[in-house]
Amino acid sequence: MQVKDILSAITTYREERGWTEYQLAERSGLPQSTISSWYQKGMTPSFSSLEKICDAFGLTLSQFLPAARHCLL
Repeated sequence: MQVKDILSAITTYREERGWTEYQLAERSGLPQSTISSWYQKGMTPSFSSLEKICDAFGLTLSQFLPAARHCLL
């Protein structure tokens, strides 16, 4: 899975909820600068960061990853 697919899925879930990156950061407990740097630098979120993001969205990783793959289509 490519970085852009994971970031696209995060963006989709965030926008579906009407959240800004800042609001996602608040709900996930991650610094907003971390989330922003993923997009600016094309970085892959760490496993622990993905877990926090999924918790904020109310998803498990197994629910999130197929959605990230779907962004390929």
